[in-house]
Amino acid sequence: MPFDLLISHGVVIDPAKQLHAERDVAISDGKIAAVEPSIPATAASNVLDAQGLFVAPGFIDLHSHIYRGVGYWGIDPESMAWWTGVTTWVDAGTAGAYTYPGFERMADAASTVTIRSFLNVSYLGLIGLNYDELCNLEACDVGVARRVIQQNAHRIIGVKVRVGAGRVGVGGLEPLRRAREIADTTGVRVMVHIGAEPPNLADVLRYLRSGDIVTHCFTGATMRLLDDQGGIRPCVQEARGRGVRFDIGHGSGSFSFASADALTEQSFWPDTISTDMHHVSYHGPNVIDPLAIQTVVDVRGDGSPGLSLPLAMSKLLYLGMPLDAVIGSVTSAPAEAINMSDRIGQLGVGMDADLAVFAIDKQPTMFFDIYGARREAGQLIRVRHTIRRGNVLPERPPDAIPPWIRLVDVEFAK
Repeated sequence: MPFDLLISHGVVIDPAKQLHAERDVAISDGKIAAVEPSIPATAASNVLDAQGLFVAPGFIDLHSHIYRGVGYWGIDPESMAWWTGVTTWVDAGTAGAYTYPGFERMADAASTVTIRSFLNVSYLGLIGLNYDELCNLEACDVGVARRVIQQNAHRIIGVKVRVGAGRVGVGGLEPLRRAREIADTTGVRVMVHIGAEPPNLADVLRYLRSGDIVTHCFTGATMRLLDDQGGIRPCVQEARGRGVRFDIGHGSGSFSFASADALTEQSFWPDTISTDMHHVSYHGPNVIDPLAIQTVVDVRGDGSPGLSLPLAMSKLLYLGMPLDAVIGSVTSAPAEAINMSDRIGQLGVGMDADLAVFAIDKQPTMFFDIYGARREAGQLIRVRHTIRRGNVLPERPPDAIPPWIRLVDVEFAK
């Protein structure tokens, strides 16, 4: 019986298997059927020629906001998957216990992507713009969150909590303490958002266990991982040593080249690269024509407008992160974090046939951080094909900007 699809002549990068070599990949019934140096084209019903391209497991975005149509933030992941290589999207706490049933229905209805989620520690979830889910600690109901996680263990892989100054920090460390209690009694992970102090970063990290995740790890805010002299804080080194993971969570407010330079110069690389994708980071400031976002990304690749996972990956590649490590940070590492290493994140026979076929285009490229700092680079990761469960995803129109989104006109540094 012939294979359904053969991806031929591509350079396979599969960090889980320590593979970086030209290989042919055959797919049958939505699963990887063979990965070999050469497979005859006659053995497949359809052939995708990947000559000159890289082939990797489908990308996993560990931090996104995809509860579309409920609240301020959520984007449609299916409108992005086909051109970003992201076959698995993890929502980082957009839904709380009271809004989770609708999220479950939305995730079930998605036909071209796999969806997992962190449950917000607040039963309100991220409804509004003003970061107010924690203003009333009664919303951090341990019992109700525990029950929702237990009833939806097939999709909820952790609990998300934001700590920091301002409205999100009204409760201090108490929301984090409750998130810890929820996680400990349900067996899931904690993902904690860091930003501006207070509280102190060392106090935040004390609540985290092996496998928990710090997102926004390249933040330039006062909860950054660096001390005043630019060294890595001892509490950060200690946390990583005991298994706490550090995630980029780029977003529209959490990626600083100053922090990135200092951390990477000390060989502190993220465990996972993610986007913190939502309507503001997706469309970006200075959007002139929302329908031209794909063109703008292809031409400029500058993160504004049109943040994407390949763009965030390109920035880490620019900073000196090895290509195989970059790919591992969006494949095998997040697959393990969401307890799906037996299905995705590598190209072993029998695994789900989720793949990203991409190029590294050599071209002048301008990268920006969220403060407008510019960096001139010479290459950009661009996805040519996204394959989920053996099907090449077709083009889809971009997600429209909802009428309540107020995009900020950022004047970039000269």
